[in-house]
Amino acid sequence: MINEFTHISSYSNVGIILVLFILLAIVTSIFCYIPDEKGERDVSIQSTYDFGLYNASTLYRLRFYTRTGQINFPELNLYPGEKEVLKLRFNGFEQQVGTITYRVYYNADKSTPPSMLGEISYQLEGTPALGLIKLLRNTSPARTLSNGLKSEYILD
Repeated sequence: MINEFTHISSYSNVGIILVLFILLAIVTSIFCYIPDEKGERDVSIQSTYDFGLYNASTLYRLRFYTRTGQINFPELNLYPGEKEVLKLRFNGFEQQVGTITYRVYYNADKSTPPSMLGEISYQLEGTPALGLIKLLRNTSPARTLSNGLKSEYILD
């Protein structure tokens, strides 16, 4: 009698098909994921970073003119002695950049329309953990000073 070997497979066709189907579902969900498909964001990862703008001047008032990016709408006027808190909003952990421009007028000028002295523009940028505000342009006679690590500018 000739020795014959019989090989018995421990895999069945149904098991292999099931494993392949599960792998296909995993790969499809990874490569075909489209976040924010309906415009809805996960509110659990929304955050803001606060920047301060303080008008320490007695001569000038600032009037909000334009903004870009995810910055809240500020008060229309920033009078001497007032502080404005600008909030840069984040959706997730991506870096955000925005700009805000104010027109500068003499505080005592009550004419309609008042005489514009120039504009001041700031750029706000950051991530949820770190923010930076910097002066982009100042065409007015007002001086602006950075208050260092507090992410704050002072109009003087």
